Amino acid sequence: MSTIRDILDIKGQEVLTITSSASVLEAIGVMSEANVGAIVIQDGETPDGIFTERDYLRKIALEGRSSSDTAVSEVMSSPLITVEPTESTHAAMETMTGRRCRHLIVMEGDRMAGIVSLGDLVKHLLQEKEAEVEQLSSYISGNY
Repeated sequence: MSTIRDILDIKGQEVLTITSSASVLEAIGVMSEANVGAIVIQDGETPDGIFTERDYLRKIALEGRSSSDTAVSEVMSSPLITVEPTESTHAAMETMTGRRCRHLIVMEGDRMAGIVSLGDLVKHLLQEKEAEVEQLSSYISGNY
């Protein structure tokens, strides 16, 4: 059974971060440039929250707030929903489904070790299933 660490080994451990005093406009600019849907809010060693496209829609656009006048700390999602690198990908998918979130912060002790998105999980699980089908097909056809 695969783990979150397996995804991070392929994807990498880089996490996009910004300070809590940054404006929402700055955050969405960084997110847009990196072509990602979330950014972690972090002032010290420990992440404080996450700001996502969904947060922007619900807390800025729909409420008529100013992106340039609002600090990300005012609209970030917190507390963070986290997962350990040893967690199975299936359990992480259940967490995302149950908590209705699209990103999990990977924590190794007190250290942020990465981030996984729903897309990362779906892609990984799909590749696993495709490999399984290929193995079964080879076995059935006698090419093992």
